[in-house]
Amino acid sequence: MIRNAVFDLTSTHDLVNLSISKIAAAAGISKSTVYVYFKDKEELLSKTYMYVKDLMDEGITEVESMHPDLEARLGAFIRHFVTRFQRYPKEARFMEAIQSNPSMVSEEAHKYAETTAAPIYRAYKEIIENPKFVRAPAYVYAAFFSLPMKVAEMNGTLNDLELESIIRMVLNAMKVRE
Repeated sequence: MIRNAVFDLTSTHDLVNLSISKIAAAAGISKSTVYVYFKDKEELLSKTYMYVKDLMDEGITEVESMHPDLEARLGAFIRHFVTRFQRYPKEARFMEAIQSNPSMVSEEAHKYAETTAAPIYRAYKEIIENPKFVRAPAYVYAAFFSLPMKVAEMNGTLNDLELESIIRMVLNAMKVRE
């Protein structure tokens, strides 16, 4: 109930102004009940973030192992995350809110997120070492990878043809022009 209240409130409120009182009220419980489970707002948001990272990143190690070709793997990662973002829209909005306000969660939560996203970091390293791809900081590639999720969010869903088209555009934009 607490986690769902956080997801609901994140859809309509700024994370910085989110309080334990607001979360408790939205969950229909007392503020003291929240403190039974979490020592403070940072712990609540951190544990919720780790839960969401598990939801979103579940299966990416398998995606990585099934696609030895870098481009195929990148496309598979994008498909994976679009599917996850469509399946868990409230959780995806929460994750975006945390990514926009990284100081709201603990260092432990950030380290956990890096661990679950290890296949993505390995792909980024491979991109940087591949002369076919433009050399750019990780945040630039993160912006490219987030584009299909934004399009899916704006349109509600993407069919396979639309998604494949967007993946091709993203991959082409990341490559060095010959």
